[in-house]
Amino acid sequence: MDIEDGGAKLIDVARLANCSPATVSRVLNGNPNVNEVVRDRVVRAARDLGYVPNGSARALRSTRTRLVGAIIPTLDHAIYATMVDGLQARLSEKDVSLIINTSGYDIDHEYEQARLLVERGVESVVLVGSTHRPATLAMFEQKRINYVYTYTSKATEAGAAVGFDNEKAGRTAARYLLDLGHTKFAMIAGITQDNDRAAGRRDGFLNELERSGIDQGMVPVVEGAYRLDDGRTCMQRLMDDVRRPTAVFCGSDILAAGAIKYCHAEGIAVPKEVSVVGFDNLEIAELTSPELTTLEVPARDMGRIAADYILASPSQRLHLRQRELAIRLIVRGSTAVVRR
Repeated sequence: MDIEDGGAKLIDVARLANCSPATVSRVLNGNPNVNEVVRDRVVRAARDLGYVPNGSARALRSTRTRLVGAIIPTLDHAIYATMVDGLQARLSEKDVSLIINTSGYDIDHEYEQARLLVERGVESVVLVGSTHRPATLAMFEQKRINYVYTYTSKATEAGAAVGFDNEKAGRTAARYLLDLGHTKFAMIAGITQDNDRAAGRRDGFLNELERSGIDQGMVPVVEGAYRLDDGRTCMQRLMDDVRRPTAVFCGSDILAAGAIKYCHAEGIAVPKEVSVVGFDNLEIAELTSPELTTLEVPARDMGRIAADYILASPSQRLHLRQRELAIRLIVRGSTAVVRR
C-alpha cells in the first residue's frame, strides 16, 4: 500500500501514530474493529503526512482512469451548477467521467474532499478560486494531478486558471453607480474569509470609489452568507445607519434579492430611494421587482474551457493555462440616476 515517488508510506503513518502497519491498514480500509482512540491517531497521522494509498497512484501511472474531479463550494446555487454542466458536457464528449464534491466554503473540508478524489484516481481536479490549503495543492503536485482554478484568472506556477478578474468586476459595479451620480455607497459582500472571489469584488469596488475621491472609511461593508435571509438582514443594517446609502452593491444575486425584499417590506422604493446591483446574473435576477441590475459571470464558458485544458496535450496546455473571460454588466430596473 505504500505510495510512490518518495511520498509518505504506510510505515511512516504507523510510526507517527505509534501503532503497527497492520493497524493502519485496517483503519484506512474501514475495519470497525479498531479502538477509537487509535483510529483517531491514525487518521491524524495520515492527514498530517499527506498519505494516500497507492492504488490510485498505480492506476494513474499505468493506465488512464479517465476520471476528473471537481470541488465546488456548494450545489445550492445555480451558478456553480452551470459551470459544472459546461465542464461535464465537454468532458463527456471525450468519454471522461466527472466526480463532484462540495466543500461548504471550508478549505479544511476541501482538503478532505481532495484526498478522496486522489484515492479514487482522478487525473485532474477543478477548483473554485485560488485560496486553498497549501497541503491540498502540494498533494496534487506530489501525485502529478493537474488542477485548474475557476472563478479567478490568476494562475500559479503549477496550476492553471480559467475565469475572470473579481477586482475588475467590483470596479465595474462602482464605476456604473458613480456614473449614475451616486455619492453614498455601501456593499453587502459574501463571507470574505478564505474566499478570494468575495474579497476581490469588495476590494475592487472600494478602490474604484476611492479613485473617485470617496473615502473607503465612509463606505460601510457588511458580510453575509449567500442566503436571502442574510441579504435582508444586511440591508436592514445598512438602511438603519445614519449614513444611509443610495446605492448598494451586493456580492451575489441571492444577497441582492434579499436586500430588495427587505426594501419592499419597509416601504423603501427601489431604485427611487436606493439602487441595488447584484452579481452572477442568476435566474432570480429576473424574478425580483424591479428586475435586478447585475454582472453576468461566464459560468458555462468557464466549465467548458477548463475541460478543454484538461483534455489538451501537455504542449497545448502551455497556451491554455491562463484565460481571463469577460464579465458583462446587465442593466435592469433596480438602478437609476440618483435623485438630487
